[in-house]
Amino acid sequence: MMFPIPSPRHALVCALDWGLGHVARTTPLVHALLATGSKVTLASNGRSAAWWRKEFPDLEVRELPDYGVTYGKGWRLVPGLLASLPRIVQAVRRESRLVRSWQREEGFDLILSDNRYGCRSPQAPSILVTHQLHLASPKGMEWSEFLGERIMAHLVGSFQEIWIPDLPNCPTLSGKLGHPVHPRQFPSLRYIGPLSRFQIAPDTASNEAWDTVALVSGPEPARTTFEDLLRQILSNRPGRHMLVRGRPDLKAPLADIQQSGLVEVPHLETPQLASALLHAREIICRGGYSTIMDLAALGILDDRCTFIPTPGQTEQEYLARQLATQGRGKMKLEKDLAG
Repeated sequence: MMFPIPSPRHALVCALDWGLGHVARTTPLVHALLATGSKVTLASNGRSAAWWRKEFPDLEVRELPDYGVTYGKGWRLVPGLLASLPRIVQAVRRESRLVRSWQREEGFDLILSDNRYGCRSPQAPSILVTHQLHLASPKGMEWSEFLGERIMAHLVGSFQEIWIPDLPNCPTLSGKLGHPVHPRQFPSLRYIGPLSRFQIAPDTASNEAWDTVALVSGPEPARTTFEDLLRQILSNRPGRHMLVRGRPDLKAPLADIQQSGLVEVPHLETPQLASALLHAREIICRGGYSTIMDLAALGILDDRCTFIPTPGQTEQEYLARQLATQGRGKMKLEKDLAG
């Protein structure tokens, strides 16, 4: 990381429940805070809260409201996001009231918020962690990116600083997403370098090889659709394959290898996932930004990676296309995955 971590007495770390990427990438921040002797309280919701409870069993995890963001396909993306704004505003207001209440009770002296726009307080330094200040629009709607950047500037305007998990200059991972056209309309921007939970994972690599490791992530219902498609494809492939379902809320053990050679697991702890990825001949994943940072941290962001963007999620489409152009992975559309 490219910054000296502060040493607060008591820090509140919040993350959005939009897949598991937001909680996963805050792991090195939480560990860095704990290393300074700070008390840390976590806050999220849904499966992200469940993931944090597994990763940090000794820390308190508080519940925050769901944002309920809706992503449409193609030209429906921008209208879908605009239609989600009332729900986002309501959730931001609810979490803002919660954080103010917690602040009165606990007296936090640092609030770190990963894409939670209401998790801030005038009584404590409040820092937003995000890689997306510039929205990627569908082809033919580039005009709307200016509007998206203005909306983002409004949403984040009450934070003292914004920490962007990327480098300030080329080569970057986030591209235009983390490098807004008009940076001066935002609070102070600080590029802290890519974040990955694998930065702190112990080396537990084994010699067990997988032909394919497939990672399921993202919001419903697209997450389950992707899981079902991967299960169908991998069950019919020769070789040994692992399907990591991204369900830390499930307690089922690792499935037995069936005749198909497919192993399913609801969730893997950080060291075990690092080992599986390092010994995979092919990695299939959505390609959200946190996943990309994880692969880069392991040194395997190359042609063994196949990125399948969530349909209609232009951020993932932009990132996957950018990586494919740079020779750091391949991109396929979900509708062509079976081919």
